[in-house]
Amino acid sequence: MALYGVIAYFVIVMFIGWWASRKVKSLSDYAVAGRRLGPLLVFGTVLATWFGGGTALGGASMAYSFGLRGVIMDPLGAGVAVILFALFFASILRKLRYITIADFFRARYGKTMELASSIVNIVAYMGWLGALLVSFSAVFQVLLGIPFEQGVLLGTIITIIYTFAGGMWSVTLTDFIQMFLLVLGIVLIIPFLLGAVGGWDAINAVVSPDMYSILPGEGMEYLGYVGLFGFMYWISSWVVQGLGSLSCQDLVQRSLSAKDEKTAKWATFAAGIGYWTIGLIPALVAIWGIALIPEIENPDLILPSLAMEVLPPWAFVIFVVGLLAAVMSSSDSAMIIPPTIIAENVLPYFKKDISEKTKVWIARILVPIIALISLAIALYAQTIFFLMNLSWELILMVQGIPFILGIYWKKSNRLGAYASIIVNFAVWIPLIFATLPHTLEVEEGVFEWAIWDSIYIAAIPALIAGTIAFIVVSLLTQKKDPPKQLVSIDGEPLENLK
Repeated sequence: MALYGVIAYFVIVMFIGWWASRKVKSLSDYAVAGRRLGPLLVFGTVLATWFGGGTALGGASMAYSFGLRGVIMDPLGAGVAVILFALFFASILRKLRYITIADFFRARYGKTMELASSIVNIVAYMGWLGALLVSFSAVFQVLLGIPFEQGVLLGTIITIIYTFAGGMWSVTLTDFIQMFLLVLGIVLIIPFLLGAVGGWDAINAVVSPDMYSILPGEGMEYLGYVGLFGFMYWISSWVVQGLGSLSCQDLVQRSLSAKDEKTAKWATFAAGIGYWTIGLIPALVAIWGIALIPEIENPDLILPSLAMEVLPPWAFVIFVVGLLAAVMSSSDSAMIIPPTIIAENVLPYFKKDISEKTKVWIARILVPIIALISLAIALYAQTIFFLMNLSWELILMVQGIPFILGIYWKKSNRLGAYASIIVNFAVWIPLIFATLPHTLEVEEGVFEWAIWDSIYIAAIPALIAGTIAFIVVSLLTQKKDPPKQLVSIDGEPLENLK
């Protein structure tokens, strides 16, 4: 029965991809939906992109193991990023009419920063895409009994087809449907779970109130770390996600797709609040699920395990389709970004005056190529999840500070941006290795976990040093390197735009 529901869903998204393809005439149509999205579609596509399979499965796993402290990075910290972006950046970027975040760095700091932003975003989203495509196996293999290779390949092909055809139009329309299905599927677990365990009293008898705390524990304990390390890790979990995701292309792209600045701002803000609210549901379900499944060998499977345990067949179908939709809603977003950046920001380095029609076809051709390369990396590189997480940190270290200060500080200049990147890495990398012995001890020698912890813990001192370097160097080089005006994609200064 669940398999038939999945097939019906695939037919729907394929039809949407075909329908949306008729609206694509330029790269603007393909990459930012012709800047025509209304409030409901912007809200839906932002929420669906961020509330993906990682939030549902990963958030449930972390909450089952650590309580709500385990989801500070995502959805709590990531939700901060969406809300901050909405309030302080969305309307400005929409007014400037860029297509990619790299367009901003070209306008503000020149072509070298545009290329740096392009490369780091392409690497990051290929890593994210590879991990997402492999995560199709959680739906197909665990819940439907379809072999791993067949499930991953099927999910990849379907996502390629509708993304290739309709670009951001099909991504937006399918995101809206996917968001609805995912929320419905997860919410349905709550009443059935309560009935299975015997109500709230049974849950409260088993679940400690400390599981609902987002503050550090006794002795500044956080995810196994205590004292200064625990406090630094806790702060980093909020700040790295809250600031690091502000300049990510998937968030920027959705504000650029809005029909006007007001829609970009308030629809994104509503999505941020929605992400905090809805994104916590899988975490809370996992915590309550301790009353039913007090021990599980693999916490990553707690949400599917609860669904199989408590849901009747009709509700299980909705859950499976919703979980599949969650993976696809993030996969299609990651899939469209590298081709768009290559067509818009990288190819002009090799050939100028590329027509809009050519850019669209280049972006389309690159969709399956990028997808299959990402899938191959994910299937054959055992470090894919570490590489994916490292990629997001690289985005923060390369463009986080120049983006935030470049929007609001008129004295920001090219040399200041270079200085921030150099200092960020000069502080960050040595601190990673300096903290690694301690994180290895806490993680009992598991390198993949220890290195990720060190990367996070070392981020805050690096960002502080990089920010100071950006400000000092910019101030000292105002005559040598005069700041460039913040201009639109058409070269119009921001203050002249209505």
